[in-house]
Amino acid sequence: MKYANLHLHSTYSDAQFTPAQLVLIGKSLGYRALALTDHETDGGVREMMRHAEREGGVDVLSGIEFYGEYDKVNLHLVALDYDMDSPVLRAFVRERVELYSEYTRKCVEYGRSIGVIDGITWDDVCGVCGEGAWICIDSVLNAYRAKRIPIPENLRADVFKAPETLIHKPKSASAEQVIRTVRAAGGIAALAHPNNQTHYVPALIDMGLNGIEVCHPSLRDDTPQLAMEAAETYRLYHCGGTDHTGPMSGCGGKHAIPVFNGVTEEEYFTIKERRLG
Repeated sequence: MKYANLHLHSTYSDAQFTPAQLVLIGKSLGYRALALTDHETDGGVREMMRHAEREGGVDVLSGIEFYGEYDKVNLHLVALDYDMDSPVLRAFVRERVELYSEYTRKCVEYGRSIGVIDGITWDDVCGVCGEGAWICIDSVLNAYRAKRIPIPENLRADVFKAPETLIHKPKSASAEQVIRTVRAAGGIAALAHPNNQTHYVPALIDMGLNGIEVCHPSLRDDTPQLAMEAAETYRLYHCGGTDHTGPMSGCGGKHAIPVFNGVTEEEYFTIKERRLG
């Protein structure tokens, strides 16, 4: 069992558990520390921190999982333990949230116009999201679940992947902008689940990358070894967590397997105390 789970999602982006529920589940599983890393937002982090303080026995780090484009590849970059009041980071997060929420609003409007989305409105979608949420297709699914209405089987294909809506989908920020923003806020900027991506590490380090996920359920073949070698070679912080897999994900199918990824106590306090600088 790992000490800390540093890659989690909630109802503030594309998952079903609230930050409060994640605290209870994480503690029951034996985790001593958590990081909520919702896509492009930290809207649920303070909520998680409040519940963790009330519950006791669980530490919480600030966190976000950003998309960052490099070499025409959409990398995932996890930000950890940064200053949540950093003006640069706050402006960046607000921009990313607003761009994607507007795209999702257009998807909902299009879906209603062609009759695929029925029984819920944009207000219903916003109603199941906390303030600052990254509103996406999962928010729409949660709105259906809240009203106990069957989810349309063709929602993704005919609405969110339709040419009429994809033209509005916002582009990711550059990996360099993400990394520099996180580092300016005093945080750890880590390359997430780096399958077939460890060769990007030297270039990303030049941008300020200072962490890499070494324990994640999707890591396959020789990636764990390559990630660990990169971490040791370049003095990167070891990061990792369960993401959308395991008992903290709320997902079914192939994701509903008993994984307990994360980092050790030593790795966690290396991050907290910035032992690598």
